[in-house]
Amino acid sequence: MLFSLFHFLSGYCRVVLSGMNQERFLNLCAAKQILLWNIKKEGKHYIFYISRGGYKELQEISEKTGSTFRCIQKKGIPYLFCRYKKRKCFVLALLFCTAIFIVMSCFIWQVQVTGSYGHSEEELLDYLEKKGVHSGTKISGFSCARLEEQIRKDFEDIAWVSCERKGTLLRVRVKETLDKRDQKEGEMQESPCNLIASKKGKIASILVRSGSAKVKKGDKVKPGDVLISGVVEIRDDAGEIAEETLVRAQGDVYAISKIKYEDHFPLIYYKKNYTGKTEKSYRFLINGYTIKMPERKTAYAEYDEQSREILLHIGPQFYLPVSLFVITKAQCQISKESYSVSQAKKEARKRLFLFLKEYERKGVVILKNNVRIDSDKNECTAKGIIKIKERVGKIQEISSTLNGEKDIKQEPAVLNR
Repeated sequence: MLFSLFHFLSGYCRVVLSGMNQERFLNLCAAKQILLWNIKKEGKHYIFYISRGGYKELQEISEKTGSTFRCIQKKGIPYLFCRYKKRKCFVLALLFCTAIFIVMSCFIWQVQVTGSYGHSEEELLDYLEKKGVHSGTKISGFSCARLEEQIRKDFEDIAWVSCERKGTLLRVRVKETLDKRDQKEGEMQESPCNLIASKKGKIASILVRSGSAKVKKGDKVKPGDVLISGVVEIRDDAGEIAEETLVRAQGDVYAISKIKYEDHFPLIYYKKNYTGKTEKSYRFLINGYTIKMPERKTAYAEYDEQSREILLHIGPQFYLPVSLFVITKAQCQISKESYSVSQAKKEARKRLFLFLKEYERKGVVILKNNVRIDSDKNECTAKGIIKIKERVGKIQEISSTLNGEKDIKQEPAVLNR
């Protein structure tokens, strides 16, 4: 690597040697300590590389041996300057671009955040911007170690963070602890608590693992009612309460409840029919400033427009403060369509199916679907009551004092698992 760089800076030639006494020619070069490399014999000729300084001494050796040599390629900085010395504008532009390249390498132009689930990427990028880390931040005044320490300090649920700068790219990788809900449950794993109703319903089943049940199958409950108490009463032989023990109430409580469903949509709608013809235009975003490229007026009366952003970079790590927006206009013909009564009802059933599927994904059991679908000339309406069975327990922490009094404090809703 260093060998190639040195010869590129000083210049070198590729030479073809022909004629008589070629071996003697090569021996004299070695005797005069002229460096030749990559020597290959092709037919009646030798081909080798030689430095720019060594090439000047070949003429004298050629006269002694009767061999002839010819330069077939010149490479390196000196030859580049000789080639472009008459093109001053090109050289100046090259120097200007090099200077711009060096200046831009002193800033961070792209920030990437990965590994976050509890916090959105936009939230963390906004946080970094408030801390002065954004596109255009000077590398000289930036410290990855300080940023890592600050993130760990400000986000208690982030267990590990790594900030790595390569070129003009800053990668922030985080690893979170359990989400806030699970973390809270973990903290309360040994703490006494009740299990209370999170919503109104009729108890369908109750299974107690620890604690004492306060409701039974068929009871109606409202939000806040205690389902399983964390206060366990220990009675003596006479049936009197001898002692109360605080435990963590655990169990599975399912209740039957009802949800109202209502959906409506017009029978007349507009449909886009694409012709396959497209037009593209381009815009540059340079550090927040938009530059529009010349574009002709679109010939499409109706079209659908989509925009795609391309971050410009040199290699995988040298990002530039320039984004290219490719705007695609796809020609389409908008037609006015209308559902028939049967089509409208089919569409309404499809929307209802997706609604119920989302509930089932959350572990809710659909017991009965009493949704009625009606359609007139203008609108299709779906209304009704859906009977469901779901878990209704949430944790209510119990904090005990030294004198035995109980102070019950309700925590934010957490579904019992």
